[in-house]
Amino acid sequence: MRNMRNLFPAAALILFFSTLNSQAADFYFPTEFGIEQITEASPMEMPEVWTYQDCVRWAIANNIDIRQTMLSVLEADQNIGMAKDAYLPFVGFSTNQSFSNTPFPEYGPSQNAYNSSYNINASWTIWEGNARKYRVETNKLLKIQQKLYGDDVVKNLQLGILQAYLTILYSAEAVDIAKKSLEVSSAQAERTKRLMEMGRTSRVDYAQIESQKAQDEYNLTQAKSSYAASKITLKNLLNLDLEYDLNVEEINFPDSMVNTPLPPKTKVFETAMDWLPQFKSNELNKDIFDYNIKIAKSTYYPSISINGGLGTGYNSAGNASWGNQMKNFFNENIGLSLSVPIYDGNVTRRAVNIAKLQALEYDLNKIQLRNDLSQTIENLYIESDNSRAKYITGLTQLEATSLSAELVDRQFELGLVNPLELLTAHNNLLNARLELLQSKYMAILSSKTIDYYATSRVSIP
Repeated sequence: MRNMRNLFPAAALILFFSTLNSQAADFYFPTEFGIEQITEASPMEMPEVWTYQDCVRWAIANNIDIRQTMLSVLEADQNIGMAKDAYLPFVGFSTNQSFSNTPFPEYGPSQNAYNSSYNINASWTIWEGNARKYRVETNKLLKIQQKLYGDDVVKNLQLGILQAYLTILYSAEAVDIAKKSLEVSSAQAERTKRLMEMGRTSRVDYAQIESQKAQDEYNLTQAKSSYAASKITLKNLLNLDLEYDLNVEEINFPDSMVNTPLPPKTKVFETAMDWLPQFKSNELNKDIFDYNIKIAKSTYYPSISINGGLGTGYNSAGNASWGNQMKNFFNENIGLSLSVPIYDGNVTRRAVNIAKLQALEYDLNKIQLRNDLSQTIENLYIESDNSRAKYITGLTQLEATSLSAELVDRQFELGLVNPLELLTAHNNLLNARLELLQSKYMAILSSKTIDYYATSRVSIP
């Protein structure tokens, strides 16, 4: 039935939000955190009545995707440390223990000999085409990108919560409309029963009115089910137990909010490009690709390193004792090494070409991001215009169907209209109320999402 199709526009809300790329509010990815904040439960207390801000704070503290991004940031810290450690020298100890057998010695009394050597070696690369420097800078940028990805996760989470939150508010009002509709059909059934008992209407007419009452009872059950399902959606976003009784703050949006003036489309687009994490991350890609090219080119240059070591050894075939041999064989060495690449089979040239090709991704990504953002904002304005126009039309339609329903109800009591006309007027009034409610919330969603792109914030009054 038509009234049932309009009763729950959750699918329309989901389709609307599927066009969005990211979301934002006054909440951001944590800048400082430790491992304990990732592994331990959040110390936040659950509020009795959840505001939108409460939902976002709780989700940021407990969302799995955000915690996984925190791990990625910590891993990026370690990668920076590893890149810096490449500047440090290498120091190592080595020893060799061996036994040799000479079955037919021509000279010397012993056929068997035990040999040992002990060495401490050190090496330090002085210069290698600045590859280490570029790797450190690259890993620093990759860490910033991970934090930007965390900002994007937070922003996506916020508008996801906004969608679920407003769906709950819509569903609650839809339940109220279903209750009022049931009250009207119940009163009509009682009047029709009295009229039947008085002989002023037939049992068939009474059965038709009773069937409408049964339909409204079913509509109310469905409305309550949709309300419960919308709560489950929000609880999943908040990682709450399904058995937890979630209660959100009731908000009465004034009708004036539907027609809130919108900022110029071009201004919203330009502002969004300035703060959206995807655009910031792509700008970092430009520098990362440049560093990758420099790293690839670094193998064209020679490398200079210092090497040094300490060593000693022992041979049982010798005449001196172990202590004397260890002392006599003790040696020190230091040297400077220069490695000049001449030909490497085009390995470096291919690596440089690949790095240059990868750098083209920056321009392609920028074009794609601009196109996606432009399409998203364009769709938001179209949706806003449609919802506002539908809301204005719905106000007029609701007034007309309300007057018509009152008139038909009185005519039915006088026996001037049949039950079918009464049921039609009843369903038209129900549909008008639901369509007006749907267009109101869709207009609010559009307005707040546009405001999000224009200000980088999401708020519910």
